[in-house]
Amino acid sequence: MTDRDVGPAGPRRSGPLGVVTLVVLAVAAVFLAVAALTALVPGSSLLGAQGSPVVVVVWGPPLLLLGLVVTAGAWLLRGTRRTVPTAVVAAVATVATLALAGAVGAVVAATLGGGGSVDPVRAVALPGPPAAQPDAHPIYLTTPEGEDLHLSVLRPGTTALAPVFVWVHGGGWRTGSELDRTPDLRRLADEGWLVVSVEYTLTRPGRPTWDVAGPQVACALSRVAEQAAEQGGDARRLVIGGDSAGGQLALSVGYGAAAGTQTAACASPVPVPVPRAIATLYPAVNLGDTYRNGRGAQEFAVAYTGGTPEQVPERYRAVAAADALAAVPGAAPPTLVIVPARDRLVPPSGADGFVDAARDAGVLVERVDVPFADHAFDTGPDGSLGHQAAFSVLGRWAGDQVGLPR
Repeated sequence: MTDRDVGPAGPRRSGPLGVVTLVVLAVAAVFLAVAALTALVPGSSLLGAQGSPVVVVVWGPPLLLLGLVVTAGAWLLRGTRRTVPTAVVAAVATVATLALAGAVGAVVAATLGGGGSVDPVRAVALPGPPAAQPDAHPIYLTTPEGEDLHLSVLRPGTTALAPVFVWVHGGGWRTGSELDRTPDLRRLADEGWLVVSVEYTLTRPGRPTWDVAGPQVACALSRVAEQAAEQGGDARRLVIGGDSAGGQLALSVGYGAAAGTQTAACASPVPVPVPRAIATLYPAVNLGDTYRNGRGAQEFAVAYTGGTPEQVPERYRAVAAADALAAVPGAAPPTLVIVPARDRLVPPSGADGFVDAARDAGVLVERVDVPFADHAFDTGPDGSLGHQAAFSVLGRWAGDQVGLPR
C-alpha cells in the first residue's frame, strides 16, 4: 500500500500534483471571496476604487462561471485529499460562488422584471461592440457662436414608417457626443426604430449651458418631426430618451413640450413635438439633490448652471424634472426611469422624490432599480450584464409605448 491510498490512520493524499492543484484552487477561491465581498459591501475598495461599481454588472457572470469551476474542482479534490486545507478551500469557494450567484441573480431578476432580457453567452464572453456608423450626420443648427450641431441618424431596417427614438447623450453636460452610443442605437434601428442622436453645446469654463442645451434639443425635436417621413419615420410616435445629463434634458424638454412652454433654438414650421414617452437612464432629475449628495457631482452642477443651489436657485429649479412636470396642464408623457441602486454620482434619493411627484400628478412612471449598479453601469463592454440590463429594458419599454412588436 502506498501513501496515495487510504490508510487506517491517516488521510488520503494525492501527491505533488494534488498540492499544486490545491494551491491554484486556493488562490482562485481567495480571489472569488474578495470579489464577493467587493460586490456585497457598498464602496468597497478591495479590488481598487473602480472594483465595486463593475464587479457584478460587468464581471459578475464570468466570475460566477469561474466560481462554479473552482468549487467543482475543490470538492473533487476534497474527495481524494481529505485534509483541512482542502476543506477550507472548498468551503470558501462555495460561499463566494453562492454570494456572486445571488448578486448576479438579483440583477437578472431586476432586468426580467423590467421586461428586459439577458443573453448569458454574451454576458460571459463580453464581445466587442459591432462596427456601426450613422446613416446620415446632418447639421441641424448653427449657433450664434458659429458652432455646427449635428444629428446622428440611423434609419430603420423596415420599409414601413417607423417610430422615432430621439437620444440625448450624457457626459455631465460638458463631455460626450451624439456618436457615443452608435452601436446601441444601431440595434434599436434594427429593431424597427428611426433613431436620431442629438449634439448640443457643452459647457466650458465661464459658459454655463443650462439655458442653451434644452432649447437646442427642442430645436432638434422640431427638425426631426419635420423631416421624419423622408427618413422613414413616423413623428406621431416619437420617444425621447437619454442617460444622466441627457436624461435630465430629455425630461425637461419632453415635459416642457407637453406644457407648451419649451422654447426652441431655431425657427421651424413644426412646433416642438410632445413625445409619446420619455425613457431615461440614471437621469439627473433633481440637480440640487445631486449637488448636495452626489460624490463628485458638484463641479458638473456648477459648470452647467453657473453656481451653487444657494447662488442660483432659480436655475436649479429651471432644470429640475419635477418643476417642469408641475407646469404640464394634463398628464405628462409616460416615463421610464432606470436607477442604479448604488449610484454615487446621481444618488437614487433624487429619483425617489421625482417618481413620487410624477405618480401623484397622474403620470405613468415605471421605475426599474438595478441592484449592485453604479452610475453609467451600462457603459462597460458590449454584452456585459449591465449593458444588457439597461438597453433591453429601455428598448422593450419604449417599444411598448409606440406599439412596436416585440
